[in-house]
Amino acid sequence: MRSCSRICLKISLSVFLRQLSLHSTKCSTRSLSMDKLKSALPVLDQLQRAGYEAYIVGGAVRNHLLELPISDVDITTSALPDEVEALFERTVPIGKEHGTVMVILNGTFEVTTFRIDGDYEDHRRPDSVIFVSDLKKDLLRRDFTVNAMALDHSMSVIDYTGGQNDLEQRLIRAVGDAERRFTEDALRMIRAARFQSVLDFTIESQTLEAMKTCAPLIEYVAVERIIVELQKLLNGLQPSRGMNTLTVSGIVNYLPYFRGWQEVLLLEAPMSLEVYIAFHIFKGLADMDGMRSLKLSNDSYRTIKQAVAILQQLEQQEEFTMERLVYHYPLATIEACQKLAGNQSDAKAYRQARRIHSRQDIAVNGHDVMTHLKREGGSWLKVMLAEMEDAIITGQLKNQPDAIMKWVDEHGEI
Repeated sequence: MRSCSRICLKISLSVFLRQLSLHSTKCSTRSLSMDKLKSALPVLDQLQRAGYEAYIVGGAVRNHLLELPISDVDITTSALPDEVEALFERTVPIGKEHGTVMVILNGTFEVTTFRIDGDYEDHRRPDSVIFVSDLKKDLLRRDFTVNAMALDHSMSVIDYTGGQNDLEQRLIRAVGDAERRFTEDALRMIRAARFQSVLDFTIESQTLEAMKTCAPLIEYVAVERIIVELQKLLNGLQPSRGMNTLTVSGIVNYLPYFRGWQEVLLLEAPMSLEVYIAFHIFKGLADMDGMRSLKLSNDSYRTIKQAVAILQQLEQQEEFTMERLVYHYPLATIEACQKLAGNQSDAKAYRQARRIHSRQDIAVNGHDVMTHLKREGGSWLKVMLAEMEDAIITGQLKNQPDAIMKWVDEHGEI
């Protein structure tokens, strides 16, 4: 009985400490988010003192209400771009034609004039923007209700679309007519799936139906914009939900490079786009050459190729596979591929146990080998050094000069 009580006490203490940690993290996030919002108040103050309206808008408001971290604080105002530039000492005209000026004051803030959008002829961006003096009109042009709220100087929420209620219901709902929103900018459909993944929300039924109707419009969107959203989706809380939405809506059939994939990997944990692509190449559902159409960075292409190689080696399950992987490839890529392959090996432990970190750590070099064998350099030396390196990293050869030279004598016919 006493033993049972002790166990229960340990469990209760463990639960309490975990809850305390979560509470502490949440409080810390709330504090940092409020600090981020407060850093924008001097900009609001200066605009308001000059007789203009000014509010915090967009993702900062959403994340503040959800008690999530805030990366950037955007401001909307009745002041025209030229008036904003005249009012602040340090500004950068990052998009004046669209009403946006970056203000540098206690941080950097994008300050955009109240506006409504003109016609969208290409389903990507408005042909023009029209500056207005009404905050409500500005908010009603936005994509989703959870992104269409504003905060005034006193941190009171201004909400014309039911965004607060949708946050409580954990819903992604288009502002107004969903088909119109997606016809204006087709990328919004992928953004809906991205927010579903990142926030672990559900897409409202009419919004989802509009995505099914408008799915073909994705072909109008630049691949670079699509890639940015997919990267964020795959790194969200529930990537499987977002990817499932792209599948059931039919959007995946219109994505460049991804078009025609008959299987969609439903991830249960966040994963990079590079490893996701590598998995499909590994499974024969995509090709290495075609990925160039995605216009990724050279680093991304390198990661994809590495991940394909890792997946192939994990499948073969040869002796010393992990020793070789942790020596040749980044740990994060290995661990991501292990999840896909169902491999339970402790890659961190293998990495910490590495005998050498690079070829420069080997106790002898190519010149030493040539001198010892009295041979001129050539292709044989490259092969021998590679085999020597592999023997050391797999533990079959000690990294000591005498042991290595004995091994060289035994393999001198390479």
